[in-house]
Amino acid sequence: MKRKDVGRASLHEVKEFYRKINLDLMVEQWHAKGQEGFEWIDVAKPSAEELADLARKYHLHPHTVADCLEPDHLPKFEMTGKTGFIITRKYAPKDDYADTIQELSSKVALFFGEDFLISIHRLPQSFLNDINERYVSNGHCQSIPALAARIVEGVLNSYVKPGQALSDEIDRYESLLFLKKNIPDLQESIYYIKRKAGVTKKIIKLTEEVVTLLEKQYGASSEMEELWDMHTKVETLYDQVYDDAHALTNVYLAISAQRTNEVMRILTIFSVFFMPLTFIVGIYGMNFDWMPELRVWWGYPAVMGAMVIIIALIFAWFKWRKWL
Repeated sequence: MKRKDVGRASLHEVKEFYRKINLDLMVEQWHAKGQEGFEWIDVAKPSAEELADLARKYHLHPHTVADCLEPDHLPKFEMTGKTGFIITRKYAPKDDYADTIQELSSKVALFFGEDFLISIHRLPQSFLNDINERYVSNGHCQSIPALAARIVEGVLNSYVKPGQALSDEIDRYESLLFLKKNIPDLQESIYYIKRKAGVTKKIIKLTEEVVTLLEKQYGASSEMEELWDMHTKVETLYDQVYDDAHALTNVYLAISAQRTNEVMRILTIFSVFFMPLTFIVGIYGMNFDWMPELRVWWGYPAVMGAMVIIIALIFAWFKWRKWL
């Protein structure tokens, strides 16, 4: 398979078609040559009118076209007659604090029939060019289901590097936490990691349904096996990140509680030592008219000695109970 060489007649035909639907955006077309040729049309940021023209030309169902325009749609697979419709979500975070499906990912929709595939997306997707160069133009992908499987695999592959980065971040926080380093906003950072992993797990789970239905519709193939391998890899990666983030959260809370308990233990020890002394001081602060020990020379040394003995006894008791 190689990229299509367009002759004069077909070039005029393509130009006329694109002029009709007013696609002045990025539109590319590939054609796989084999026993069964097909065309791949890639469209970025189409308007509702442009999609309507595409729907008329390729007989797309209005319901699926409406879903294609919905930016917040979750991954799914539908068959309408002989036309398949897939929605996937590729990793495309808006910022470092993105923690929802809509903020973490961007929709990539596929319409495909017996001899065509249309990929529609809002943001530029360079991985589609890579798929064309690696599989379509060199003849390694000779069917529409195989191409759809490669695209879904590319979407899942976009989550691998971010997942590895989250895993490395978890390892770094874990090392700093056990080394008792002071990390500002550690709990918030762990929360965002856990949140991102949880949201991505949901996307991967929904994509699993897409893969299952795609295989059920078109049967097993080498492309489907590689797609399942990629899905398992990404699913395992984010399961591990989520579990590690959850465990690190529990460790952080346990260490925080331990530090609080240590402070309370020290304060309790001080209070136990000073409670009897405070009691003695309270008695002599009541200013009774008749307190004989106040009028003898040994009264002060006796009270001080009693305080020292009480402190020594409390200290010995704590040592005996191994509280110190």
